[in-house]
This record gives sequence, C-alpha cells and structure tokens, in this order.
Amino acid sequence: MRYALFALLLLGAAPATAAPAHQSARLGQTVRVGALAVRPIAVMEDSRCPRYVSCVWRGRLRLSAMVGHSRTMLDDGVPLAVRGGHLTLVEVTPVSGRGEKVPPDRYRFKFRFER
Repeated sequence: MRYALFALLLLGAAPATAAPAHQSARLGQTVRVGALAVRPIAVMEDSRCPRYVSCVWRGRLRLSAMVGHSRTMLDDGVPLAVRGGHLTLVEVTPVSGRGEKVPPDRYRFKFRFER
C-alpha cells in the first residue's frame, strides 16, 4: 500500500517538473522550446483580422525567426519540421484594432515544439 501511494505521488509530481509545452517570447528574445532555441526577429506580415471586425479570411502572421543557428519563416498555426519534430507558432498577441498597427515591442509570440 505504501509503495502504491509513493508511486502515485511520484507520477503526480512528474508534470510539474516537466518542461513547459509552450514558451512565449518578444522580438529579439531567445527562449527554449523543448530542445530548441527560438528567437523572433521581425514580423514580416500581419494581415490578421482586426478586433471587432467581421472578416471573410482570418489573415495570417509571418514571423522571421532564428531556430537554433538557422533563420526561417514561421506562419501562425503552421507546423515547421525541425530537429525531428515540429515547431509551431501557436499564438500571437495582441491583435490590432481597426485602422491601427501593433507596435513591434508589444508583440508576444507563443511557440510549441512536439516530437
């Protein structure tokens, strides 16, 4: 009985010590996403639908980033095959309002790496 309780406690503690599934970064900031170092460099396109507007197409965001030692382009929501897994730009905040642009220093990028 003690061993079963001990095993359950260990299993319950494992997710708390595991690396986070997602990591967020600003432009120019390097973060570890799984085994990858990712640094967003520049927003190349932000055609996402503004807040409080109905759009036929949701638009997209294209991000130039360093992944390890390679410069690459990431499209939001599109997995990129890298190092035996897939890196995905899963969320970008904030979304602009109608007629306004997001200042570069306000962007936050959330990444996920899955094997």
